[in-house]
Formats: sequence, structure tokens, C-alpha cells
Amino acid sequence: MTKLLKLAWRDIWRNRRRSLLTMGAIIFAVIIISLTNSVQYGTYDAMEELVVRLYTSDLQVHRTGFQDERTLSYSMEESEQDWASYFDEYPWIEAVSKRLTGFGLASSDSSSAGALIVGIEPETEGSVSSFANAPFEGRALVAEDRQAVLLGATLAHNLNVGVGDSVVVLTQGYRNVMGADLYAVKGLVRTSNPDVDRAMMIMPLADAQYLFSMEGRFTEVVIRGHDFRGADSYAAVLQAALGEEQYEVLPWREMMPEIQQMRALDDAGNYIFYIFLVLLIGFEIFNTTTMSMMERVREFGVMMSIGMKPRQISLLVTLELMLKVVLALAIGFLITFVAVSILKDNPIPVTGELQELYEEWGFTIEGISFSARIVIFFFPMLAVTTVSLLSMIYPILRMRRFSPVQALRTT
Repeated sequence: MTKLLKLAWRDIWRNRRRSLLTMGAIIFAVIIISLTNSVQYGTYDAMEELVVRLYTSDLQVHRTGFQDERTLSYSMEESEQDWASYFDEYPWIEAVSKRLTGFGLASSDSSSAGALIVGIEPETEGSVSSFANAPFEGRALVAEDRQAVLLGATLAHNLNVGVGDSVVVLTQGYRNVMGADLYAVKGLVRTSNPDVDRAMMIMPLADAQYLFSMEGRFTEVVIRGHDFRGADSYAAVLQAALGEEQYEVLPWREMMPEIQQMRALDDAGNYIFYIFLVLLIGFEIFNTTTMSMMERVREFGVMMSIGMKPRQISLLVTLELMLKVVLALAIGFLITFVAVSILKDNPIPVTGELQELYEEWGFTIEGISFSARIVIFFFPMLAVTTVSLLSMIYPILRMRRFSPVQALRTT
């Protein structure tokens, strides 16, 4: 085996140009696929975190049935649990805040529009989400505010109001009790969702409870965990602790399935590109292996005539190709690892029109992020190795049919 390895290594460099061409193609494929995967995963992670932390947060606790019905009859009471300290025993929970969500009619002097009314705890909401933290006009709500609201940008435009103006809100509250009150507009917010901007009205939780006749009640507990990607496992733990009869614990993936669907669609397009690139590499390997074999038929005939068996020659050719592949994969991995390590800590800045586009969507992105997940390096290596092994099947099968006499007669 050692002799075959030495022969294989020597034979690689007998035709240096062909070997370098094959290895260069593999290195190029590994770098392109790895960097593309790194950008894809890094960008998606950054975008998903922004979307999740914008409003929904990592997971939410509701009364069972609230997610489907969205009515105030599925509310929870403060007295049901010691909500302030209930989650302290879970070290992965970083922040908790309560909300009350309902619907109403907002009116100004000139217009009326339907509104999604969200009552928040101003002192804790900023630790679980960002939608109410930084109005693009005016200021955020504070704990001392009363009769104060933030409006979505489109809702404010439709009502023809701005910061400092007042709006009247009419609602059908808990157990069909009618509610109405006057609120001062303290700020305007803009999210990445046009439908939300068209209806969003944010007020302190105490004001929302009074408006909906729900003193001491709320509709959801919003939780931020250590890592938003672990929301599914966090939800399973909390669901087991709280029970399924009274409460439903939903991770962000269940509340926003469209994000996963969009990612799956984009992944499908990327994998088509990867398959196409890997197939090109496979044809390159098949071509160079077949050409090398045909040029060395007489050489193989001499080897067989002095006692080397066809299976040993097949093993020699296999070792030659695998040495090329392993060497190319090692170089490609090293280049990619260094590049990703640098880019992961130094995102490519986003400026100009691209930055303006993100801001129009409601995102503030400092740069294009890169990810260093193991799958980024593992996938191209597995794909290239697999296609290399498959491309060797035909040349090796043909090699095993050679006889010494036929091989020596080949010119």
C-alpha cells in the first residue's frame, strides 16, 4: 500500500498542468460554495433576529386558543401566576414583558381608521422587542405616561395627525363593554410590515386595561431567550411546566411561519446552483481521469505484464484522484476558514442604495454578516468527495477490462 501511495503521488505531478487544473477547479468550488453558504446563513440569521426581536420576540405565552381566535375572552389574569418571578428559575430567559392586544376604531378631526391596539409595559417592553423603542418621530413611551400613544406611520398619515395631536379611540372591550378615551400622540413608529404600520397603536398597559375594561388582565406574556434559534426547545420546556389545558407556549417559528417558508424557497434556489457547480466539477474530474487513463494504457500494460493485477492498477488510479481531491479540499478549507473567520468579525459595510432599501423595510443593518457554522464547511467537502467517487466508476471499470497484450499493443 505504501508503494502504491508513493507511485500515486509521483504520478500526480507527472502531468502537473492537468493536476493543477483539476485541483484548482475543486478549490474554486469549495470556496464559492462555502462563502455563499456563509453569507446566506449569516444574512438569514441577522434578518431573522431583527424580525423576531422587532415585535414577536422569541416566544409568547397565551391562553389556549388565543392565537387562533385573537379575542379578549382568551385573556389571562395577574392572579393566576406570580408572573413577575415565575420565569426566574429558567436561566436561559433574559427578559419577560406583558401585553394586551385588541382592536378598536381610532378617530381624528378629519378621519377614522381601524387600529390594532397594543398595550405594553414601557419599562420592560424594550428588553423583549424593539418596535416601540425608537420612534422615527417624537419619543418612546415611559412608565409615567398616561393617555399617551404611539401610532404606526401609515395610520397617522391616514388619520392626518402627527406628534402632539390627539386621537379618540372607541372599542368593544372585555365581555362586550364599550370603551372610549382621548389620547395624545407622543411618537410615530415604522416597522418592516406595511399592514402593521397601517394599524398599529401602542399605549401603556394600564391605559389599555382601562380602555378594554380589563384591569388586572392581559393577553400575552412575551419572552426573550438567550438564543432565538433555540425558541422551539424553550417553548417545549415552558409548555410542559405550564400545562396545555390553560396555556399555549408558541415559538416565533409557529407565529411567523412565512419566514421559514421564504427561507426554504431561497434555499431551494441556492441548492440548484450548488448542484450545477458540483456537477461541473464532476465532469472535470471525469474528463481528466479518463484522459489520464487513456494516455497511460501502454504504461498499465507494462505494469500488468510484470505482475501487477488490474485491481492494483485500479487502486492506483483511485489513490491518485483521492490525493488530488484531499489536497484540493484541504487548501480550499484553509482558504475558506481564514476568509470566514475574518469576515465573521468584520462584516462588509452596507452603504448607499442598499442601506436605504433596508431602512425602508424598517431594518438597521450595519453590514453583510457571515456565519461560521460547521455545515458551511462540511457540505461542499461532502458534495465534492461524493461526485469525485462517482466520476471514477466508469474509468475504473474500463481499466479492469484491460488485458496486458491489448494494452501493450496500444500506441
